[in-house]
Amino acid sequence: MLDALKLLTTIELSHAGDCALLGVDREGFIYVEELYGEHDWLAQHKISLSEGLLETVDEQCGTVPAPAPLPLPELYVTPSKTTVFNHLDFSGARWRGTMADERIESLVRDLSIAEKIALLDYLDWEIDPLRLLGVAESIVLSCCPYYDGDFLLCRRIRVAFRLPAAQRDDHDLDCDYDSIEVHLLHRLPADALELPDLRECLTYFDLCRPLDCMRVDGKFYLADGGEGAIKCALHVFEIETSDDREQREIETMKAANSD
Repeated sequence: MLDALKLLTTIELSHAGDCALLGVDREGFIYVEELYGEHDWLAQHKISLSEGLLETVDEQCGTVPAPAPLPLPELYVTPSKTTVFNHLDFSGARWRGTMADERIESLVRDLSIAEKIALLDYLDWEIDPLRLLGVAESIVLSCCPYYDGDFLLCRRIRVAFRLPAAQRDDHDLDCDYDSIEVHLLHRLPADALELPDLRECLTYFDLCRPLDCMRVDGKFYLADGGEGAIKCALHVFEIETSDDREQREIETMKAANSD
């Protein structure tokens, strides 16, 4: 659960590719970059929480080759490159293939029926849960401190699933299973030795592909990648302390009792 997060603002960026946080300066301006298109064109932005995009440098799909990079001041905070959860990363099975030849069921991490149903509900995907074979890959992309000894993680998983019938892939090879990529935002104790139940990792914030994060002075900054018609975005949350939450609960109870 991410009930200590309160969304302050969402600022849409310019493209539908990947994005990353560069940092926050001492005046509170946020610096973000995007990589987009088949040639990984670059866009960089200076952002204000109140005014949105202030300055942008953009290759414009190659029509502005090698533009001067956005001037960066001394940054107050930059994303941490912590390796605290490296031991939880894994990958094994190919993206697609034949289950018998790949021994897919011995390579994936099992999911319970409850986890499969929750994931399909999260993805709004109407297939038989028994077609989900398990998690074929899990990578922690970014993380930062949350509170009470926990971290917030941007994590990418790949879930293998059985096709309704054998078919040929783009390389004219036989396959009877394929994979789907899912991006997650969830909390995890700093000393975690195992990944949590997948149901604990499914947040219903309106996110597309959470890729990068950092915490600065009680705020949580999230770089959310785009896809298709959905552009990248910067989401900024306030992290409530235990005292904040207790006060909010008291105020909610008082309001309810006064009705």
